[in-house]
Order: sequence, then C-alpha cells, then structure tokens
Amino acid sequence: MATAVSAHGESAAAPATGWSRALWCTVALMASFIEYWLLNYTAFPLFDSVFIWTREASAIMGGLTLTAIAFLSYWRPRLFGSKRFFRAAAAVMVAGALLVLAGLVLHLPVVLVCGASLVTIGTGLANIVVGIGCIRLGMRKLGIAVALAYVLAYGCRGLFSLLPSEANLALFCLIPLGSIALIAALARAIFDQMYAEDSPAQAAVTAPGSFLPFGHQVFVALLIFRFIYGYTLTFGEVDRVPLLALGALVPLGALALYALTRRTELSPDGLFRLSILCSVAGFLMLSIAPVQGSITSTLLSCGTGFFEILMYYVLIALGSKNTLNALPMLAWGNAMASWGTLLGANFGRFTNGQAADPVVVSAISAIIVFGIVAYVVLVQKTFSFANTIKGVVPLAPLVPAHADDSTPLSIEARCATIGKAQGLTEREQEIFEYLARGRNVRFIQEALVVSYNTVKTHVSHVYAKLGVHSHQELIDLVEHQK
Repeated sequence: MATAVSAHGESAAAPATGWSRALWCTVALMASFIEYWLLNYTAFPLFDSVFIWTREASAIMGGLTLTAIAFLSYWRPRLFGSKRFFRAAAAVMVAGALLVLAGLVLHLPVVLVCGASLVTIGTGLANIVVGIGCIRLGMRKLGIAVALAYVLAYGCRGLFSLLPSEANLALFCLIPLGSIALIAALARAIFDQMYAEDSPAQAAVTAPGSFLPFGHQVFVALLIFRFIYGYTLTFGEVDRVPLLALGALVPLGALALYALTRRTELSPDGLFRLSILCSVAGFLMLSIAPVQGSITSTLLSCGTGFFEILMYYVLIALGSKNTLNALPMLAWGNAMASWGTLLGANFGRFTNGQAADPVVVSAISAIIVFGIVAYVVLVQKTFSFANTIKGVVPLAPLVPAHADDSTPLSIEARCATIGKAQGLTEREQEIFEYLARGRNVRFIQEALVVSYNTVKTHVSHVYAKLGVHSHQELIDLVEHQK
C-alpha cells in the first residue's frame, strides 16, 4: 500500500492509489452531481404540494449551515474530527429523510420544512466529504474525475425522468449516505490531520500565502456564476420542474473525452472561457427570441455545466495545496454556490412571471449578458484561476533557526542585529525572536498573554519591515545572518 505525503510532510496511509483512487473519486463526485439534480428535479417539486416555500427555507438553512462550518472550521478545526463529521452527516441525513417522509404523508408543512432543511444540510456535508476525499488525486486525474463524473451524472438525468417520483425521492435520500461511505476511507486521514493541527486562522498569520481570504475572486465568481446556474434551473420550468436539455451532453461529453485523451491537466481558465461563451450565447438567444427553446436550453446548460466542473476542480485543487484549509475553503465555496443558486432560482421565477411580455424577458436577458461581460472585462480581466492555484504556497514543516559553529552569534544576537537595522519596536522584536525559533501564533499568544489580533498585527509589521512573506523566509533570514 502506498503512502501519501501531507502538506506538513507527514505520511498517511492511502486506501487507494493512482487510477483506483481516481475511480472511487469519480463515482463519489458523480453521486454529488446526481444528488443536486434530484434535489431540484424531484424533491423540491414534491415539497411544493405541501408548502410552496419549502425549497427557499431549506436552501437558506443549508447556506447558513455551510457558512457557519466555514468560519468554525477556520477558527476551531478541533470540532471537526472525521468520526464526528461523518456521523453528523449521516445522522442529519437519516433524520431529515424520516421527517420529509412524515411531512409529505401527513401533509405537515413545519415537519416538511425541518426535514427538507436537514436533508439539504446533509447533502452539503456529504459534498464536503467528497471534495476532501479527492484532494490527493493530482491535477490531471482530478480534471478527468470531475469532468467524467459530471457527464455521467448528466446522462443519468434522462434515466431519472423515467422513474416515478417516489423512487427518485428515495434515491435523493440515500445517495449522500452512499457517497460518504464510498469516499470516507480517502477523506478520513485528511480530516484527522486538520483536527490535530493549529487552526487555519492561526497558521494564516505566519503563512498568508497559503490561505485564500473569504473575499477572494474565486468565491465571488462562484457566487455570480451559481446565480446563473440557479436562473437556468428555474427559467422556463414547467410546474416548477427544471427543463431537461440532453443536447448539452454532446459538448460536455467532448470535454470529458478531451480530459481523458490529453496528457496534460485541464485548464481552469479554459473552462471558465467556455462557460462564459456558452452562457452569453444562451442569454443572447433569449434576448432575441424570449422563449426557452432547445438551442437556448442547451447553451445555458453547457455554460452552467462547464462552470460546475470548474467549481469542483478549482476548490479541490486549492485544497490539495493546503490541506489544513481544505474544510473551510470547501465549506465556504459551497456556501457561496448555495447562496448564488438561491438568488438565481428566484430571479428565474420572477422572469417566468413576465413571460406574457416578451420585451421584458428580452430586456432581462440583455441585462444579464451585459452584467456577465462587464464582470469579465472590468473585474476578471487580470484574474486567473490557474495562477491562483499555483500561487497558494503549500504549508511545509518549519526548520527553526540555530546558531552554527562558524559564528559565535546566538539566535538572540542575530535577531537583535536584524531588528535594530530594520527598526523593530520592542514588542515586534520579542515576537520576531519567537518566530525565529519556529514558534506558532498559539504559543506566542499564551507566552505573551495577548490576543490573536494583537499577534496578527505585530507579525504583519515584522514581515513588512523585514521584507519577508512567510514564516520560513523569516527563519532563513535569521539563519543566514552572520
């Protein structure tokens, strides 16, 4: 059995290797994609018969939960050990499924809303487990796994349309449990590593290049393009059931074949451009002929499909660069996707209400096209998903500074020389010496009896004055001081 080396240099047993790991990840990702389709295609339309606002209430609860997990795991990763997380996801899913069944059979809106909220939360938790289980695939295999999983899941939509609603609802409740069971062995070691380490918030102080802020362009793009996804789901729907554009399988399948046959990894920026082109083309078709035809549906489905592949690809790739931050990043990315979908879906229904006036529908489509183009030209023009992934600096074990035999200078003397030359204050000098010895933020907090924000501010001042960008650079600077 092979071993995988963590971002901190530790070796962890890998339950599967190479293409075997990729196969398990493909199946688990496929389950995640199918789950979200069944949520919108089967579950939500059934819920509408009991309470029309069930989908909105459950989506809000799901978004709030993912947002809370993102912040809690950023500050308190010790709350999220693998056993606790997996059991919570399974328990939430089972409880939600039972409440959904009771709410539907007994026609109880409150019970149904509670059950639907728990099922939506469980789906989000399962999605995070799948993402974390895939972060050691490598870029090429990851691109293949995500693209192939999406295409296979998309093809299954035609099969689900032939099944009765009750069967699809049962699958909707069971699939997240199956995806957790499939990927648990791959995800467990990474969860437990995060559980054992310092919090990402603490580590980000001394290694800012290893962490993306929550306001990063990656997450803004997820919010905006998941808005388009939500709009595409609901605009033109019949009886609140999304349209099925199987024609999109051709270009999406071509992408999966391209990923399989190429020896190089998929380009995330290329995926983004494909998504933009198809989305703009679809909305232009709507602005010309404001009726959701097959060509329009295919173009919009391709645009959202390419971006779905991009979203999973980028989030998992970023997690592979810094496993310590994988949980908060995946939770936050899925939260942004959830909020974007909720907003877009309701805007799509608003547009459906204007169907009697084609001019209004055309104007809305034209506004969306303008917004997409404006975002790309004004905001996204210098941004690159590929460069963002490459720019994340993997966390590595620190090598503390030491005084060698060639010079009588101690670490304190070296730090004093550097600090005096760079104008460090007394407190900054004190923190500088702790950092030179490889101490982390938690140790400095406890030793100096100060707050996290105080340490963070002083560390940023020390870095700026010394001209370094990471903890290891600071240590290397001290190491080479003669």
